[in-house]
Amino acid sequence: MKRQFELLKVTIPTKPQTEEVFEVMATAWDSLMAFLNCETQWRIGMGMSGLIWFGLDYTACKFVLEDIGAPRHAFADLRVMETAAMKILNEGER
Repeated sequence: MKRQFELLKVTIPTKPQTEEVFEVMATAWDSLMAFLNCETQWRIGMGMSGLIWFGLDYTACKFVLEDIGAPRHAFADLRVMETAAMKILNEGER
């Protein structure tokens, strides 16, 4: 496809990839990994104003956490991160 664009003399602007680096406290690492492993377990819906993020599917998340061997406290931490993420995900949607 790139060749076809070149033949048509069309250029597609690309967003430069920047790598964001941040530190994670060792005590929070397991909880962060739990959250990232559950990233496909969001319940979302479509409304008149666009996507609505309802939250994580806890049944699926508990299976994922068990599968990765997450410590018991990871689920509670996951819920805290979910609350923070939903504020951002639903921003401007309502």
